[in-house]
Amino acid sequence: MKAGSVWFGVVLVAVGLCGFLDAAGVVDSAQTIGQWWPLAIVGWPLVEMAAAKRVTLGGAICAAVGVTLLADVQAWASDVVVWSSLAAFVGAAILVSAVARRHESQDGGSAAGNGRTFSGTPVNGALS
Repeated sequence: MKAGSVWFGVVLVAVGLCGFLDAAGVVDSAQTIGQWWPLAIVGWPLVEMAAAKRVTLGGAICAAVGVTLLADVQAWASDVVVWSSLAAFVGAAILVSAVARRHESQDGGSAAGNGRTFSGTPVNGALS
């Protein structure tokens, strides 16, 4: 079972529960979903990265965008602070990723010199 499918199911269950609670007069589902929808964007890359047991640049940026949207919708800070923080985070993530790739390429593929594997297949003639 794919982690993304599980997350999509969780989001649909949450939306359905909001609908039931709205029908029961407990919450206003439009307001609740309107305030918390960015959690769907935050959770998706976090679940994907947790399932893969690794952090990816794209996943980190997607989660950061979701957190920024959530902070904006919740009015946790001014728009300038929220979006400036996102720009700084994304820029830093891109720089760290570029430095890591450069360092990795200078080391010949890995710090230990054992090569890397892709889907169980040795890369650069290394034994796995």
